[in-house]
Amino acid sequence: MNEAEAKIEGPIGVIGVGVEGRATIQYLLAHGVNEITALDAKPVEGLPPDVKTVFGEGYDRYLDRFATIFKSPGIRPDNPEIEKARESGTHITSALSFFMERCPCPVVGVTGTVGKGTACSLTDAALKEAGFTVHLGGNIGRSPMEFLDVVKEDHRVVLEISSFQAMDISTSPNVAVILKTTSEHLDWHRDTAEYRMAKARLLAHQDEDDTVIFNGDCIGSVEIARQSAGAALEFSINGEVERGIFICDGAMFLRLGDSRERLPLDINKVCLPGRFNLENVAAGVLAAICVRGDPGPVCRAAQNFGSLPHRLELAAHGGGVRYYNDSYATRPEAALAALSVFDEKLALIAGGSEKNADFGELFRAILAKPNLVHVGLIGATASRLEEGLRIARQTNFRMERFEDLESAMEAGSASLQGEGVLLMAPACASFGMFPNYKVRGERFRAKAVALAKDQEIKK
Repeated sequence: MNEAEAKIEGPIGVIGVGVEGRATIQYLLAHGVNEITALDAKPVEGLPPDVKTVFGEGYDRYLDRFATIFKSPGIRPDNPEIEKARESGTHITSALSFFMERCPCPVVGVTGTVGKGTACSLTDAALKEAGFTVHLGGNIGRSPMEFLDVVKEDHRVVLEISSFQAMDISTSPNVAVILKTTSEHLDWHRDTAEYRMAKARLLAHQDEDDTVIFNGDCIGSVEIARQSAGAALEFSINGEVERGIFICDGAMFLRLGDSRERLPLDINKVCLPGRFNLENVAAGVLAAICVRGDPGPVCRAAQNFGSLPHRLELAAHGGGVRYYNDSYATRPEAALAALSVFDEKLALIAGGSEKNADFGELFRAILAKPNLVHVGLIGATASRLEEGLRIARQTNFRMERFEDLESAMEAGSASLQGEGVLLMAPACASFGMFPNYKVRGERFRAKAVALAKDQEIKK
């Protein structure tokens, strides 16, 4: 870090005091910065006593009084007050940009509509197996500000990066991974074009020494990857690629030149459930290799990597019924992927808060599932989901709306008559009924354990 980078000019405003905001404040205080003001639309408790606060209506006014502002990802970069401050000479940055400008080691940055958490965690595990000290953070729940002081040149950093974070990032990762990208967060982004533009901003500062890895099976990912000036590598589970990783004849291959190399990974022994998860395996393996991970231990870790909590997690098993918690499936694409895994008798729980997502493809997939016997709908989107599914006059399944998750689970479990899978793949966020997807998943898990015990008694 040079002297210019090390200097942090005050007074400083931290606008948006969530995980990133708190970590930023702690970092600044640890580095002797004392002129800090925390600003948020809602009151925030537990801040250090020497930090000034501005909460409630008008919290974002008069930002030009600060020399530097750290903006949380949830604050749009074109917020009028932010723009006024920028025009007056205030330096606008974010925790992610601040970290990226100072990180001394290679960074893998992962974005996309689905699979970010799984791909990041798998890459983290693969690089650790290959002998690296790895720091995992970003949108996955840990701010990189928490480990900036301990990162060394021979370490590796893996960051999950959302569209909100990428939208105004000042430095691109050395290796950017673009997973399947469709549309999301249309309650915040103006349209799909802006959402994809935000993802593409992750690549805006790459040069010929950097690398972009993209899903060759997804046109959205392909289009975004074209914005990079770096070397392009793709992954595919449907066919061969010119440069990258692909699956062919039941095996995984790496091709970086004229010849292809079979990787030491048995795709039939991959622990992650579902063919769609092979995309995350391929992306993680390729990213780890790109930052000098040895293919042997990288592939070993990838093959043995299991589901993360709330991501197609087997929550309980009782009698002949398995209960799968996919609370993190907050998008229709994620729910579609979960549905594709199961061919046995199936009961589905879907619904949640409204983000104006397009459910068209999900409707078609649900109506085409011959093994589906029950659909339980919950949350604010229940009526819209029900209306869309009623398009088909005859269905193979019973459909009901419920006021709470537990009632939906009881009905779904009963519909299986002692054999099959109860899957919660909401296709929606949790807000309104639950504080976040984790709480929703924990509630599902607790009820699943109770229902599984009942199944064992009845067996």
